[in-house]
Amino acid sequence: MGLLSQLSAGALVLASCHAATLDKRAAAFQADSSINVAGILAAAKSSLSAGKNVLATFPAWDGGPSVKIQGDWLNLTGVSAFHYLADMDVDCDGVDFNCPHNPDGQSDTSFGHLSAKQVPFYVIPVSFSEQQQNAGRLKPNAVGAIICNGNMYYGIFGDEDGDDPEVIGEASLLMAQTCFPNDGLDGGTGHEVVDVEYVIFGTKVPSGVGDQTINIATLKTLGDQQAKLLQTALGLGGSGGGTTPPPTKSDKCQSDDDCPGSNVCCSFASISNICIAQNSCSNSKCSSSGVTGSCDGG
Repeated sequence: MGLLSQLSAGALVLASCHAATLDKRAAAFQADSSINVAGILAAAKSSLSAGKNVLATFPAWDGGPSVKIQGDWLNLTGVSAFHYLADMDVDCDGVDFNCPHNPDGQSDTSFGHLSAKQVPFYVIPVSFSEQQQNAGRLKPNAVGAIICNGNMYYGIFGDEDGDDPEVIGEASLLMAQTCFPNDGLDGGTGHEVVDVEYVIFGTKVPSGVGDQTINIATLKTLGDQQAKLLQTALGLGGSGGGTTPPPTKSDKCQSDDDCPGSNVCCSFASISNICIAQNSCSNSKCSSSGVTGSCDGG
C-alpha cells in the first residue's frame, strides 16, 4: 500500500472512530423514543406562522433572516417554554476555545468554563437573557430541547452571545456535530439553514452542572420529563408524567360557517383550527405545517 493510500485509510479510520464516539455521546442526551418530535416541531412551526406573543427578534447572522422568539408556550398547562426556529452556529468558548477555526474563542462561558466538546449547550443573545432572567423566566443552565435533522437532543443554557449585532442560533461543538455529523462543523463552520427548533424550558435546571462538565444522565431525565409534559399540553399524546388535560386550543373556526367566503374550516387535534381555501381540501383532508386535519364535515 502506497503512502497516500495509507494516509487515506488512516483518515477513514479516524473519521469512523469520531462518528462512533459522537453516536455514543448523542444517545446519552437524545430524547426518549416515546416523544413525538415531529408533532412538537409541527406545532412550533404553526405557532411561528401565527406569530403570537413574539418576545423578541434577532438576526440569524449579521444581515441574515430575522428569528422570532415565541412566548405562546409560556403558560401551557403543566409546562412553560419559549421557542424559536434558527440556524446553528458553533460555540467553542470555554476550556476548548482553541478548537479548529475559532480565532475569537474565549476561555470562559457565561456561567463557568464549559467544555464545548463534552457538554451539549445552547447560546442565547445576552440582552434577551438578561431581560428574561429579570422577569424570572430564565435561569442559567436551563434545559432546552433542540430539534435538528429529525432528532431531538437536550442541552443546557451555557453561554450568551454579545456580538454587535447580537445574533441567535448557536450551540456547543458537541451539539452541532451531533445534530449534523456529516457537515464538517467546527469553530468556523456552522449550519446556515434556519431549520433548527430550540425549545427552552427556562426555569428548569438539571442537577449536576459543574464548572466544565455536567451530569448528562440528569440532563436527559429532566429533558424527557419536560418534553413529555409539552407534548401532552400540545395535545400530542403521551403521559408527560401526569394526567393533566391539554389546554383549550385557540381555534379560529369550528365549522365552515365560521369562515369567510368560500373558505372551509380545517380541524386539527394538536394545533388550532384554521380557515383555508376550499380547493385545499382533498378527500376531506387538509394540512398545515406538516400536520394533517379534516375539513368540516369530512
